[in-house]
Amino acid sequence: MPFCTQCGNRVEPTASYCAQCGTAQPRAAAWQASSQDPLHGISERTASILCYIPVFGVIPSIIFLASQKFRHNQRVRFDGFQSVYLFVTWLIVSSAGPFFLIGIPFHGSLSSVLKTLLEICWIFLLVKAAQSQQVHLPILGDLAARSASEQL
Repeated sequence: MPFCTQCGNRVEPTASYCAQCGTAQPRAAAWQASSQDPLHGISERTASILCYIPVFGVIPSIIFLASQKFRHNQRVRFDGFQSVYLFVTWLIVSSAGPFFLIGIPFHGSLSSVLKTLLEICWIFLLVKAAQSQQVHLPILGDLAARSASEQL
């Protein structure tokens, strides 16, 4: 249980003011700020890493793109958009790719190879994000940079 910064009286952890002397308690303000923002403890680097979890990274990417905390953070926004675009590419290769490749011999194998290459790309981007480096993919990176530069 914390104590008042002015008189030393015991104060509830969630109390904004001391019951005895009425002094405002700074811990309560910090606790309230962290309880209102669920992304309070997530750093820029951690957010970038979470964006590049293969296939499932699209979920944190959308959360970070919609959050108030990372709204003006160009790096996290770029990584989020690049991850979303990579996921859309993976979906196209997974679902529509086999239909477009039907006339090509070994079309099933080619589709599997493309999906594997996209997953390797995700892992590469995850490692680079863990090293605090930002990689721009040829087409998707340009789209992500353009999307990240647009402010809401």
